[in-house]
Amino acid sequence: LFRSPDKTFAVLEGRGEIGGTWSLFQYPGIRSDSDMHTFGFGWKPWNKTSVISPGADIMAYLKEAVVEHELDQYIHMGKHVATAAFDSTTNKWTLTTRDGMQYVCRWLHMATGYYRYDEGYTPEWDGVEQFKGEIVHPQKWTDDIAYQGKKVVIIGSGATAVTLVPSLVEGGAEHVTMLQRSPGYYFSLPGKGDIIDHAITKILPERLSHWVVRMKYIVFQQAQFMFAKTLPKVTKWIFAAQTKLLTPRGFDIATHFTPTYNVWDERVCVVPDADFFRCLGTEKATDAKQTRKRAEVVTDHIDKFTEAGIMLKSGHELEADLIVTATGLNLLNNFPCNAMDITVDGVPYDAPQAMVHRGVMISDVPCMSFTVGYANASWTLRADIISSYVCRLLSYMDTKQYTSCVAERGDTKPEDAPFLGLQSGYLRRAAARMPGQTRTGEWAMDQSLAKDLLKLKLKRDAKLFEDCALKFS
Repeated sequence: LFRSPDKTFAVLEGRGEIGGTWSLFQYPGIRSDSDMHTFGFGWKPWNKTSVISPGADIMAYLKEAVVEHELDQYIHMGKHVATAAFDSTTNKWTLTTRDGMQYVCRWLHMATGYYRYDEGYTPEWDGVEQFKGEIVHPQKWTDDIAYQGKKVVIIGSGATAVTLVPSLVEGGAEHVTMLQRSPGYYFSLPGKGDIIDHAITKILPERLSHWVVRMKYIVFQQAQFMFAKTLPKVTKWIFAAQTKLLTPRGFDIATHFTPTYNVWDERVCVVPDADFFRCLGTEKATDAKQTRKRAEVVTDHIDKFTEAGIMLKSGHELEADLIVTATGLNLLNNFPCNAMDITVDGVPYDAPQAMVHRGVMISDVPCMSFTVGYANASWTLRADIISSYVCRLLSYMDTKQYTSCVAERGDTKPEDAPFLGLQSGYLRRAAARMPGQTRTGEWAMDQSLAKDLLKLKLKRDAKLFEDCALKFS
């Protein structure tokens, strides 16, 4: 849009700062769980040495991108949209913010993400009120939370948990326990790139080396995902072999690191430089003749909270001064509209009754698109493809002098296709609230870079926008 002189646009940001996730989450050690060469923008090379990067570096990168391209003039901070109403007599949207401002547009694009910012997911446990220590969800972490010299229990086993464990250990926690109901998959990668990255950077010019390294990571992401889906048993063996190599001798891998599902049925957690695994070893205590564990993994179910910590179903009690509930996200209630009330000619939008078209538009909602990325690769890769697709669609409409576009569902019925292609708990909890999709065809939301390139980017306009469910007027 920035390159289109005939277009005007505004970005409405509900919070007071850009950055989304990287501004919201402040827990120790927050970092990317995708490589930054593909998680960063294709039009702005990632020039730091870190591949799995700290949140502060990502925030700095985003702010730099805004300044370099003078985008701050288009971003309206603190504008939380309350309602958005489409009027088919004018083919325009009217947006009203919570502070009473109104914006009118021909096209509305939702870049609201997929989870709620106001609260994370916390299960209900018996006896929580009895616990004498502090309980915090990572989404609500603040700088005044003290963990140094304390016993910390982290409930959860996802990316947040495996990030917190080494960060809290290195930050001075007395002991850290990661409590999980069941194991997940973790894979260690070099945090600052491998020998191939360094060789490419030294040999090739800067812009060319960025492109080559970026393509290397794209190919690696796609290849390992396809390999995992094609040869699941071999992939599980590879993960188990690396885990055995990185964990202390005698560690109970069968209990703590052997999931019952296949690799990439749920998201794989990246562990830079094996920092999570290294924490599971021992260190010398004050008395040099003794050793103590810095961190441990416990696989069990919570029976109840006690004054001193958590009682497990096995009868074992975990003592804690601080409990961190890294138990996941809460997905949006009205995807992809967040807390907005959406109407089309006065009729409210109801997400479970709708379907997604090509993972870009919502059925029977005119002149609206949304961004959702990949769960099995870097989120930004799909965001780039969607941005290109939407801009091409708008240009096509201008060429044909159309003022409205809608994906008409007709008699298409949704199929049992998991959102983002994964079976993770936070996705299953929200399944009934999400728009439907099919497993194949134009009503499928593919989680495949290759398919999206073929379907959304490499086709000519005539094949892309004609003879499909898109209807123009």
